[in-house]
Amino acid sequence: MDKIVVSVIGAGGKMGTRTSNNLSKVTDQIELYFVETSLAGITSIRDRGFDVTPMEKAVAKSDVIVLAVPDTIIKVASKSVVEAMTPGSGLIILDPAAAVAKELALRDDCTFAVAHPCHPSYFMDQDTYESRHDYFGGMGGKQDIVMAKIQGDDAKFQECRTVSEIMFSPVMKSHVMGIRDIAFLEPTLVELMGATCLFAMAETVAEAERRGIPKEAAVSFLAGHIYNLSANFLGFLGNTPVSDACKVAIGLGNKLVLRDDWKKIWQDDVLDKVIATMLHPENPQI
Repeated sequence: MDKIVVSVIGAGGKMGTRTSNNLSKVTDQIELYFVETSLAGITSIRDRGFDVTPMEKAVAKSDVIVLAVPDTIIKVASKSVVEAMTPGSGLIILDPAAAVAKELALRDDCTFAVAHPCHPSYFMDQDTYESRHDYFGGMGGKQDIVMAKIQGDDAKFQECRTVSEIMFSPVMKSHVMGIRDIAFLEPTLVELMGATCLFAMAETVAEAERRGIPKEAAVSFLAGHIYNLSANFLGFLGNTPVSDACKVAIGLGNKLVLRDDWKKIWQDDVLDKVIATMLHPENPQI
């Protein structure tokens, strides 16, 4: 089988390091090129025992390019990368925001995809101590990923899917959906709601500690209940109901903690304004 030639743009950054490390392990399937411009990133790549290749040279050789750069610079960075692509090649971005905001450069003769990790779930069985403590994924912890084809050829998208499953390995499932579906997963589901609530929980632990409750006890109590309640509300415990008192507390929490109209975060116009603000915080839209 011919190897898939892959370039990782930004291979010395946080996501570039994670993805290129996994791709570099599969030498029977992947021929890999590392592209980086920052001095710190170049040093990091060389410290890992790899060489750095100029972007134009690497991209021209590649079947698939991974654009592992921050969302806020994709509008600029993608232009030169896409211009250097060979007709029929594919490009993967690692977050949907720039594509939804139409800031990703495109070409009609190439295929474009987005891939994003779900990160290891606490409901997913892991095999080793190390994998159980891989909270991000890609370092032994099994996880799922989500993918979408932005535009292009189905066969090339499947090749992008193969590359994505390798760079986030070990991957159990790769869920394919629409680009806006992924955007509703992040930022809406996991950042506007999930991360906001979890950050508030961390602040609540700090308040408990300030009031004299031992932090270790507060963390243990919170984490255990989050695991239990997650299993309950997401259907892992069948039809087991929470207590009537808990239901009352949830109703009060909706008044005291959440806004009554919080579900508007699932509206399309809100999503577009949120993404625009995240990409350009200097010009908030919401």
